[in-house]
Amino acid sequence: MGVHEMTAWQWRAELRAELAPALARRRARDGAIQELPPDAALGRHLAAAVEAPEDQPAVPVSAMDGFAVRAADLSADAPVELVVRGELAAAPQLGPAPTVGPGEALRIMTGAPVPPSTDTVVEVERTDVDPHGALPSRIRIRPDGSVRPGRHVRGIGEEIARGDLLAETGDRIGPGLIALAATLGIRTLPLARPPQIAVVVTGDEVVDTRSGPVQDIAPGAVRDSNGTMLAAAITVTGGRAELRTTDDDPARLRTLLDTLAEGSDLVLTTGGVGHGAFDVVKAALGDRGAGLSRFEHLRLRPGGPQGYGMHPSGTPMIHLPGTPVGALVGFHLFVAPLLGHGRIERARWDQAGGAEPRPSGRRAWSGLQVLPGRRIEAARGPSQPQVEVVPGRRLAPFGRADCLLLHEEDAASTDRSWVPVIDLRA
Repeated sequence: MGVHEMTAWQWRAELRAELAPALARRRARDGAIQELPPDAALGRHLAAAVEAPEDQPAVPVSAMDGFAVRAADLSADAPVELVVRGELAAAPQLGPAPTVGPGEALRIMTGAPVPPSTDTVVEVERTDVDPHGALPSRIRIRPDGSVRPGRHVRGIGEEIARGDLLAETGDRIGPGLIALAATLGIRTLPLARPPQIAVVVTGDEVVDTRSGPVQDIAPGAVRDSNGTMLAAAITVTGGRAELRTTDDDPARLRTLLDTLAEGSDLVLTTGGVGHGAFDVVKAALGDRGAGLSRFEHLRLRPGGPQGYGMHPSGTPMIHLPGTPVGALVGFHLFVAPLLGHGRIERARWDQAGGAEPRPSGRRAWSGLQVLPGRRIEAARGPSQPQVEVVPGRRLAPFGRADCLLLHEEDAASTDRSWVPVIDLRA
């Protein structure tokens, strides 16, 4: 296939349009929903909306430390004296609720059930009682001009009513939703099944050092970093990775892809997508091979060579470059959006610190240059995030980067005050 130098944005949109439906079909084949306890679901995404199964509070409760009384016994203009018949703590109430008659009161704590024979809570500050003292026999309540039933009483369902929407399909599960589930007795949450993603690292030169000691390697060999990096990125986005390596034999690559595609929702390859004689992914899947995938060289640095296709089993495939920075950039620009991540925001570019973009080369070039960035404390506060470029070459600065700066390199554009960024933090 020819080299048309598409923009990264055109490629991103094309992959979403072509692969997102296939990915959704693959994920739905074995059932898209699984139920897990809330404390095991942190960071995952809901596969269905969650509604409240009960009212909260389930019974009227006190919103103040004070005294449960009858509003009919209070006066808006004059002090009132009442007899104290007991007290209620914020604890399970065993047996029938105490009855409060005319001219009587019960000391009550915040969160304690309000007896049906009362309808109002007078805060302790309006009385002559020591808040930390022993239970008094009588109290004197000062007037404050407000006498109404229901004051300082939280009614049934006031916080959450049965059937209220707690979270929507696709929402990320955080500590707040886990707390709601515990409050309402929700034992499981409906989760989207994690995408199963196979990662294939290609190349005769790649040495897999994941198991056993890190041995010395021969000249020309490289320890695999792309596979472990992509597996980590998949884990951060909520997926599950299966990592494999293969050499530069097209037939062996095809056999491996046939095996992996059957049990995967998505297959990623890295390496073998350039313009050389040993580009195994192109040889196996491009025009001179099975013709399953399309390859382009984007106006993107790093990571210009890219590809995607569809395995005969219906599993989408994305082909990333073999350079670690190219694979990393390609994942966050093109793969992460299919997994519900990779959102782009804007940040103020601090050019006083950090590094400037390096020249793209001696020939004229325009396109998207992706730079390793770090967030810095903004003088204007979190509403205006600030970033700087991390200095260094190739993969080294990405070890400290927590975001990617998406710099459109164009001689006609000189404004660098704001820049689109992708957050790399989990």
